[in-house]
Amino acid sequence: MQVSRVQVFKNNYNIQGNSSRVNAHPNAVNNHGLTPTPAATVFDCRNKKIPCDFRYNSNVSFGEFFDPNRTVPHIDYEEYMAMNENTKKRFRKKYSTFMRSVDKNELADLKFLYLPLQTEKSMENFIKISNVYNKYKEQPIICLGRSPKWFLNTALWMKDGIDDYKFVAFSKYWYRPDYNGVKRLDEIAPTEKEELAYRKYLKRIKADPQTIVDNMEKTGKKTVITDYICSGKGACSFLDVMSRYADDLGILEKFAKSIQIVGIGSMEYMEDLNPYAEYISEPSVPMPEKLFPYRKEIKQEFYNMDYQVFRDMLLNQNTNECRSTYYPHEMWTIYKPDQFKTGLIHDMKKVKEMAKKVKTTKQSMSSFTPAMYDFRNLLNFHILDGLNKQGLLKLVHRSKI
Repeated sequence: MQVSRVQVFKNNYNIQGNSSRVNAHPNAVNNHGLTPTPAATVFDCRNKKIPCDFRYNSNVSFGEFFDPNRTVPHIDYEEYMAMNENTKKRFRKKYSTFMRSVDKNELADLKFLYLPLQTEKSMENFIKISNVYNKYKEQPIICLGRSPKWFLNTALWMKDGIDDYKFVAFSKYWYRPDYNGVKRLDEIAPTEKEELAYRKYLKRIKADPQTIVDNMEKTGKKTVITDYICSGKGACSFLDVMSRYADDLGILEKFAKSIQIVGIGSMEYMEDLNPYAEYISEPSVPMPEKLFPYRKEIKQEFYNMDYQVFRDMLLNQNTNECRSTYYPHEMWTIYKPDQFKTGLIHDMKKVKEMAKKVKTTKQSMSSFTPAMYDFRNLLNFHILDGLNKQGLLKLVHRSKI
């Protein structure tokens, strides 16, 4: 009899003694990266068989992320709910001591040698910003790039929280703030070929302008586009792509009337440390050329967060690295972000080699280090545990994000 992923997790933590006592499938890849599991509960790599009761969940690909150097299993909502109190205590201790044993060479940012949200106050402030998204639970939500993703995942796990959101990979920008608003730097903007590839990606994941307009006409509900906002240069660059796409489809005005912007960020950071502060009175997204005539019709809201939470969740590149894939326009023709999970790789040759392997094998792969996976899974646990301690954790979680 095959069992669910929750039972697999329980079995892993109830196994006693030498792992060789477990009758593991010879071609199995253990999803948790700890001990082998019974053959019926693991992914058979050779025959590509998946247990019938396996339930897909947030950012999970069965058999993913196996690495003998991993020290923390995959932890998501189901795994957390399967834990008894002693297991939770072990992971709480692991969270507080993680940086003592981790290989620092595998981290993305050596300026932040601690895991985020270590105090009750910072956890409360983090949950406060995550809770903002619950105001928009009846609307489609697009998570633009990696920055809002931890907050949106937390909103997914919360009682009375959102039921779904769509992640749209997007990195970098080609607009710069100036005294007249923003300036488009054509020399660093996407090429025609890159933009065409990105349009295909948007259409494939149903985040294209036509899908947004169709939903508005069907339901009367605008699509929320959310991002970390300071100067707004990143979101402005995304809207540049979307508005050009909408204009080519002949639905530019309808598109403008079908979206709203929800920004998160830190006023303290903007005022004290940001190099663009002199150009900005308050965080907002300046409109690119094609949307400028409709700027008054595109509602914008901004939510200020505690500076420590901002440092932990947005300035800390370790948190960024393990959140999701890095997808600047130079990569739009090279790989699909839902197939190739990559952090901040600056060696284009290496990226091309890895992306070619993905296309050849038609399987997903990742460039994240074992330490970054451990970091991600511990942070998942910590946030779930924080919600649970405050009585805010959902009893049933069904999202497939």
